[in-house]
Amino acid sequence: MILRRTLLVLLFLGLASCAGVPKLTKQAFETAEEKFLQGEYTEAARLFNGMAGQARKSSSRAELLMRAAASMAKADLIPQARETLDNIQLDKNNRFQVFLFNLSQSHLALAERRPADVFGYLRSPPPRNTRNRYRAEYYKLRAEAYTMQGNRLETARELVKREAYLKTSELIEKNQTAIWDALTTLTTRALQQLRTSPPPDVLSGWMHLVQIAKSYQLDPVQLKRQVTYWRRQYPKHPVRKDVLDGLSTRKKEDVAIPNQIALLLPFSSKYATAAEAVRDGFLAAYYSHPDHQNQSIRIYDVGDDPGNVLDVYDQAITEGAQFIVGPLDKDAVTKMANQEPLPVPTLALNYSQEENSEARNLFQFGLSPEEEARQVAERTWLDGHVYATILSPAGPWGDRVKTAFKERWEFMGGKVVEEQSYDPGKNDFSGPIRTLLDIDESEHRSRKLITTLKRDVKFSPRRRKDVDFIFLAAFPKQARAIRPQLKFFHATEVPVYATSHIFTGNLNQEKDRDMDGMLFGDMPWVLAETTSHRSLRSDIERQISKAGNSFQRLYALGIDAFNIIGALNPLRKFSYERYDGETGSLSLDVQQRVRRQLTWVKFRSGHPRTIDQATQ
Repeated sequence: MILRRTLLVLLFLGLASCAGVPKLTKQAFETAEEKFLQGEYTEAARLFNGMAGQARKSSSRAELLMRAAASMAKADLIPQARETLDNIQLDKNNRFQVFLFNLSQSHLALAERRPADVFGYLRSPPPRNTRNRYRAEYYKLRAEAYTMQGNRLETARELVKREAYLKTSELIEKNQTAIWDALTTLTTRALQQLRTSPPPDVLSGWMHLVQIAKSYQLDPVQLKRQVTYWRRQYPKHPVRKDVLDGLSTRKKEDVAIPNQIALLLPFSSKYATAAEAVRDGFLAAYYSHPDHQNQSIRIYDVGDDPGNVLDVYDQAITEGAQFIVGPLDKDAVTKMANQEPLPVPTLALNYSQEENSEARNLFQFGLSPEEEARQVAERTWLDGHVYATILSPAGPWGDRVKTAFKERWEFMGGKVVEEQSYDPGKNDFSGPIRTLLDIDESEHRSRKLITTLKRDVKFSPRRRKDVDFIFLAAFPKQARAIRPQLKFFHATEVPVYATSHIFTGNLNQEKDRDMDGMLFGDMPWVLAETTSHRSLRSDIERQISKAGNSFQRLYALGIDAFNIIGALNPLRKFSYERYDGETGSLSLDVQQRVRRQLTWVKFRSGHPRTIDQATQ
């Protein structure tokens, strides 16, 4: 009866169709496991379930259904996975069966954003004689749970353990890339401080190697020397040879900065002050570079007409530019992206409106609010949330940010239960907040009850309960007013996530106290006073221009725009490379767009405080 109910659910979904279900053989079982390993989870669920229907022994049937449930959870068929697991007759005296059941429960817990439960299910190590594929799965599940909790060091630790049970070079390569990705989110200081076990400890070896790669990324001579020293300390470390070769064979020309650089910015336009901030940051980085005498910078004004950019670009080339930085305007960048090919490497300081542009020689790097909104979606997903509400300002900027967040959130599987816009010119946001939190509906129910009972009823309005968090798109003035109003309407305990735009970048404890509890992502440069990150800022604090102080993030963009020039080749050649800049941890995607990983902070007592302590 139990099996029949499970089969009916799967039949309804088209997973248990008899067509193509192989006979229950060892080869068929291995095929299903291979489908699972390759990420073909729906097909794996169909095959496991079909074989379960043929199993004569109850223990074999139960184990096949467990694998079917794990596959369903991975395929985001949550109700079906839960139904299957709930109907399995578990033999609690069979240690392997209990272990397999806990693996399936862990897959479901991750799909339902419950990482803490994974550690409960996988508290005990795999039983003796457990197959390597399941041991590897055990450690991968624990790694994914740590990632969901934001503890990337423990993610790497679990992946290091997992590697002992991987048999193909492809899986080992992917696993080592995941280890590297996890550790590159840590600062060099954290990598040094958290490396407590001496050689030949494998995890410490990884941490030390990532620290070396970060510290000497743009100094090939020192990088090679340090990698050679590392090899002596960790002679039997399992890191792939091509990773070490990629580090130790890097040449000076791979990270060289061209002799003549042109900077194209809109000085005679409405963006003049922003252009000045970028220019000042760019020049600050240039003068701080040890070999700046070997480079010359020419600065060009592209004006307020995006159509001028190509003429100015050609002028810079004619006058000897070997590398071009700019323009800043999105429309101008789009014009550049449509020119194929560009004669010299070009780093645009914004993103083309054509997302799929793949113009050769064009790199794109900017402070995109849409990209920040997408990172908020990713962060809230990792924090285990599912149900979102959105509060954004009316107008083009608010629409862009809201759409970027919503598309990314729903793509990952999140749900938006309500969205409201507000007038950024007002101070009273109670109207959209009441609707966002369903306060009006609560009051309507109260009035209906009073009418029905024909007497007064004690009533306190209640907000909706199907809300995990609020995504807020706002600037400081609005955010400082919205947070207290959210508290007034009983949303004190609802997490509020935002982009960096809620923070001015300058500490103001009195004004920002009203935003206590709000979480947002920002760049290391802005957060230098509240984190361990000081770098270039401490050296040039007194020389920062007025424009640089007023437009700190654009000033930092200018700094990174110069410094990343030497890192572009390694970033393009090695997918695991990151550059720790003033605007964030920077990487390059396949379309040669620079992606920024932000630092996450939370307002406490009017100060933004880092929430990922392990990464600082």
